Amino acid sequence: MSPGDDEGIGLLSGAPPAVAEKKETPVAPAATPAAVAAPAPPAPPKPQVSAVLTLKAVEEGPREVTAGTVTTLSAVLSSKAAEPITVPVGIEVAYTSTYPGEGAEWPVRWTPPGKRASAELFARKIAHPISIAPGAGVPLSFEITAPVGVRYGDRVEVRLSVSDPDGSPALRLTLASVARQAVLAIKTSRGYEREVADTLLARADEKADVVFALLVPSALRGYVFAEGMSFEGVREMLKGIRKARGLVEGETTLKEVEPLLVPKITVEGFVEGAIVELISGPFKGEKARVKKIDQAKEEITVELIEAVVPIPVTVRGDHVRMLERGGGKSGG
Repeated sequence: MSPGDDEGIGLLSGAPPAVAEKKETPVAPAATPAAVAAPAPPAPPKPQVSAVLTLKAVEEGPREVTAGTVTTLSAVLSSKAAEPITVPVGIEVAYTSTYPGEGAEWPVRWTPPGKRASAELFARKIAHPISIAPGAGVPLSFEITAPVGVRYGDRVEVRLSVSDPDGSPALRLTLASVARQAVLAIKTSRGYEREVADTLLARADEKADVVFALLVPSALRGYVFAEGMSFEGVREMLKGIRKARGLVEGETTLKEVEPLLVPKITVEGFVEGAIVELISGPFKGEKARVKKIDQAKEEITVELIEAVVPIPVTVRGDHVRMLERGGGKSGG
């Protein structure tokens, strides 16, 4: 593999990457480990209502987070009583993992209403009295940290229960946060994108569940995109890889990467009569004039300008670079 090879590679998930003949193979978005089925999303929590109290989640459905990030889950406990009341609120933290016995514990903290200091919640049930003014609501917020070693689909739940003063069954509500994969951008030296990706793929085969997929887009030099669970895990795997310059801070969204997943027609924009430069093959560096464009095969037939005898040469569209756009017609 030469440093100047622009061919892209797509989804690399264990087997050595196949070198594409013509264009990059797009990576399937949001790939997950083959052995792990994505958990079915639960129904959004419904507001719990009694004759006196209402317990409602601020956000519907579980919050998806990436490893190492901090998020907040919130609910509001409201009272319709005509006078101040104090009710016991039960709080239980529970963890589940797609790999039983291997899931990391998620740190959960909350600041009790009326208090300044926050407290850490552990995987056990506690009860805390909360006072509510007439017709008012009290926010219940929980700070969730997704651990670095989290696995895809790992989940933390904050289960709330409130004893109703009118004797009705207790109100119950579950707030949840679920770990998902992230798309990370890796900075490389220009021309060495594939070399970095190949080395990273070999390491990913030895250490499962860190990198799920790799994308080397030919349209964007100096970058490799990795789909994985954590910044720290990918950063650790990059150590010692020649020409890898580190991770770009912050997560890259699938929306930003999506344009790189759609293969572009390599002869798009060329017209007959245009002056081009051959950038690959035996005539590399020579100037030529476009004589014919074959959209179906993504090939261009050119004649070398400085050749003594004009001989037509057919090359791939990505082997030429536009210098001067002529006034002819585009190929069909």
